Amino acid sequence: MIKEKDIVKDAMSIASNYHGGMTDKYGHPYFEHLDRVADRVREMEYDMVDETSEISLYVAAAYLHDVIEDTEYSTKELTEKFGEIIASAVELLTREPEMTYADYIARIKMMPSLSGKIARVVKLADLFDHLMGPTACPPSLIKRYEKSLYSLISTV
Repeated sequence: MIKEKDIVKDAMSIASNYHGGMTDKYGHPYFEHLDRVADRVREMEYDMVDETSEISLYVAAAYLHDVIEDTEYSTKELTEKFGEIIASAVELLTREPEMTYADYIARIKMMPSLSGKIARVVKLADLFDHLMGPTACPPSLIKRYEKSLYSLISTV
């Protein structure tokens, strides 16, 4: 596993490399979304993170939260590079194709470990970005995202 001080830098680098050239559904560089989610996680530190010494784990997971789902980067590579806690958090944040969105949120919500807590905080930041990001959220997704926010907030 890498040293704690390098975790965020390395997560940013991997996210940038693997998401490089990708755009979101609005045509914006995808890395901008990851950067905003990481910034929100940092802003939530004193309210949502039990041990502020662990904030780098949360921020690294924020940068990596879509890397398994959207790229060729594997869970094995993630575990080797960042360790079990971050890899487990990112796995929780990876929605399987056959999984309903409600089941996906419930899985994140139910995990009691540090990885589960990290996944909940990152997912909250992700949902906030989808709802309040630079481009308006499609009306068809607002209710689902808001319901997910309320569900996840109740467990943090």
